[in-house]
Amino acid sequence: MRPWAVIAKKEIKEQLRTRKMLITLIITPIGMWVMVGLIHALMFGMATPTGPVATTLDLYLTVEDDGAFGLLAKGIIYNMSSLMNVEVHEVSTDEGMELVREGDIALYIRIPANFTELLLDKGRAEMEIWIDPMSMRAASVAEAISMAIKSAIEEHVRLVDVDRHLIRTVPFTLLMISFMLVFSALWGPMPVITTSFAGEREKKTLEVLLVTPVKRTSILLGKLLAAGFAAAIYLGSNVIGLAIYNAMVMWAVGGAAGIFGLTGFVLTFEQSLIVILAALLSVLLSASIGIVISCFARTVKDAESRYSAIMMIPLTFTMATFYMRLEDLPFFLRLLIWAIPFSHGILMVQGAIIYGQPWHATLASALYMLAWIVGALVVGAKLFEREEIVETRKVKKPTERLSLLQRLKKMSKRDAIRLVVGLLPLLALLALLL
Repeated sequence: MRPWAVIAKKEIKEQLRTRKMLITLIITPIGMWVMVGLIHALMFGMATPTGPVATTLDLYLTVEDDGAFGLLAKGIIYNMSSLMNVEVHEVSTDEGMELVREGDIALYIRIPANFTELLLDKGRAEMEIWIDPMSMRAASVAEAISMAIKSAIEEHVRLVDVDRHLIRTVPFTLLMISFMLVFSALWGPMPVITTSFAGEREKKTLEVLLVTPVKRTSILLGKLLAAGFAAAIYLGSNVIGLAIYNAMVMWAVGGAAGIFGLTGFVLTFEQSLIVILAALLSVLLSASIGIVISCFARTVKDAESRYSAIMMIPLTFTMATFYMRLEDLPFFLRLLIWAIPFSHGILMVQGAIIYGQPWHATLASALYMLAWIVGALVVGAKLFEREEIVETRKVKKPTERLSLLQRLKKMSKRDAIRLVVGLLPLLALLALLL
């Protein structure tokens, strides 16, 4: 056998040495496509009238014109809405503008009183549409309705202009901040986390560390702080790079920034604190969960593959919150996004800067992330206390079969406290829903 074939065979055997590594290599790409397919299926399926994930979109409509073309536009809006699973609510102009100011709606359409008169006299009229820029579905519905009305009226050799307004302003750089926030929090601590326990176990130095006169909780805390320090540097570098990027783009477009929908990177003091808090909690969360993953891994390669595979799932679902209005999603998907702790970092930033949510909504997300951090640290400390953490294989011990009630009765006070702390994420999620 040729040398290159021998080397390739050796490397392949090394890669297939652990079954878990092979499963990771197979499950990760399939899981990614399943997640992307699920998101796209939901995006299109929600607009179907009777689909399994059909979700009604509320459209608020004001038709001030009783003329022929006003009634024609109204009929088209109702027909298109029935095809796209949209419920129409007729409101007065004052009510519609009040809803727009409050910002709780995604789509509002107004047909003015002189719509028919202008079309008959001047051959051209204008309709007004207000859209939430965070709702892709509202934008697609508005586009379909406006195109249908234009097409129908152009048959009468007349033109309709659509005056589009945004219900709220979405800074372009904010979406970049949200993405960099999650990406940095997930992947920033990985080099330190994967070498924290798995690296020392692989180098046979973990046993030496454990016999030193240092408490295991101190070792765990030190490794967590090291991971957080590395992630903070990584996150800070990305924020500086983003500021440079924003300055370069704004310098290049100059006075035409408004044409491209670009806004400056200007945050209030309170908004800056929320962004920093969200970033800090995201970093601590990924580091604490990563340490738990590292406790189960035998080698650095195992830790990296498991960390990537596990973190890719919440990252995929969290990306759904970047460009989508959460209220447009089915309830079960909203519940899933709320349950993923990493989603709340993005929700904190968007809630404070885009939606102007009250402080207690931001605090609820922060407490939910903190509950996950504490729970992960408790689990990590529990795993770290086990003697078999230094073993290359799990030690299987015969266990007595006990009912749940018997287990609770035999549980020590210390274990009971740990159980309660471990349930904090679930309790926090229930508090958010209530």
